[in-house]
Amino acid sequence: MYKLIAVDLDGTLLNSQKYVSRENRHALKCAMDKGVKVVVCSGRIFAGARIFAGQIETNEPVIACNGAVIKEMSSSKVIYSNSLSAQACCEIIDVCHKEDIYFHVYIGDTMYTERLEYSSLFYWNRNAELSEEDKVDIRLTEDIKRVVEGNTDPIAKVVVISRDGGKLSKARRSMEFVKTIDITSSNYDNFEVINHGVSKWNALKYLIERMKIQPGEVIAIGDNENDSSMIKNAGLGIAMGNAEEYIKQIADYVTLDNDQNGVAEAVKEFIL
Repeated sequence: MYKLIAVDLDGTLLNSQKYVSRENRHALKCAMDKGVKVVVCSGRIFAGARIFAGQIETNEPVIACNGAVIKEMSSSKVIYSNSLSAQACCEIIDVCHKEDIYFHVYIGDTMYTERLEYSSLFYWNRNAELSEEDKVDIRLTEDIKRVVEGNTDPIAKVVVISRDGGKLSKARRSMEFVKTIDITSSNYDNFEVINHGVSKWNALKYLIERMKIQPGEVIAIGDNENDSSMIKNAGLGIAMGNAEEYIKQIADYVTLDNDQNGVAEAVKEFIL
């Protein structure tokens, strides 16, 4: 019997309009009514993930920033953290500046950026619709490196984004010399730099050990590279219909896509 569902957000629980469908909410609510725990596992910062955890009415801790941090849903208390060193972060920033490519850095609960584009612009605009509690703290700065060097809060990750695939690939290759990092991706137009050893599965493994749940009792649902660790290691790994092809190949089951309530379909198939 499965005791926990670990679900990704973008491309998985969220549809293309970045909303949780009624069908997905209902299926997860029915699973929780049967005693199954639901844990949101996202690449997003905690504030950006918590709002959707609230929409599906789960009180379980939220795994954010690709597993770099776990926080309690209600109190926002940090229960697990694995952060980048300031030195590694500065090396990554140097590459981004050299390659003239957009990036932002998550430090503590704040997104730092040198210009509003892509994700930072999305959150900036969306903040206007949200309560103070649900807003993502975004800081514009002329020099992120200076912020990092004077910072004492944990550095969760650096996100690099470009719609120019060649530019993105070149920047990624240029960062592989940094020995203390890992690189993953949550979408075709980005890659994300995290501390070595950070993954959604490693964070999830920490959480389920606290809950006394075995890996074989976990269902993991996702669509992209940053979901691969939990899809491979969970008792049942489920790929979305819109997932990258290699994610489908490592999964035990492929559900419908994120615009066809694929999460609900999977929950009905294996839980309800």
